Amino acid sequence: MEVSVFEALFFLSAWFFEAVVGEGYGWYSKAVMIVLGVFCLFLHGLRGKYNPLPRDLGFSLKWSGYVAVLFLSCSVTAVAFSAFLGFFRSVDAGALPLDFVWFLVFVGFAEELFFRGYVQERLNEVSTGKFGSFLGVRFEWHRGTLIAGVFFFGLAHLLGAVNPLTGRFAFDLVLLGVTASACFMGVVLGVIKEKTGGVLLPAVIHGLLDFTTFGVGRVTGLLLSGIASAAALFLFFAFFFERILLS
Repeated sequence: MEVSVFEALFFLSAWFFEAVVGEGYGWYSKAVMIVLGVFCLFLHGLRGKYNPLPRDLGFSLKWSGYVAVLFLSCSVTAVAFSAFLGFFRSVDAGALPLDFVWFLVFVGFAEELFFRGYVQERLNEVSTGKFGSFLGVRFEWHRGTLIAGVFFFGLAHLLGAVNPLTGRFAFDLVLLGVTASACFMGVVLGVIKEKTGGVLLPAVIHGLLDFTTFGVGRVTGLLLSGIASAAALFLFFAFFFERILLS
């Protein structure tokens, strides 16, 4: 009930800002998400699992650096291919840096702070079942992480397609694909949060994945940026994921 109330508050604020502000409302709604996340963590004392800082800062910084190199390399490659193939789309000089800030801070950090830092840990207090492995890697993780990743994070993407205050209703196959991906990645990021104890590494992965897909997609087209994101994720799971969990 508690996490449902706070998530409902976020969606109500998002619908309100979209109705009042229009384009660009996300900057306001995601700022509200950050405030809600911080408030909820303070509500639970900002101690133990409710401390968003990683247990080993050096570990999270190291792997965040590796992830950044991986995703940015794939992004640069996609831009180069788009220029070579004649698909390159000209944008304002400040568009990509602004997108980088948006996806790293107002998407990656905001959502990881709220969903992994608060929602996941709150659910793990009341749903105490455990799993012994994930994607074939032996690592103990919790049922609340699954519930948070699929229901409160992944499926909640469907609510982004509607706004009862404006009458917007925009379900399509792309949204269903994004939602399915969000359900899967929500659990992946949740497991990584359990490993590191903080939201830094999940936020970096989340933000760079979305930046590669949608930010870089502004200049390359979504086909090339989607291929770049898929390649980065493949390499991440092939070479990074198991090492992160077992280190």
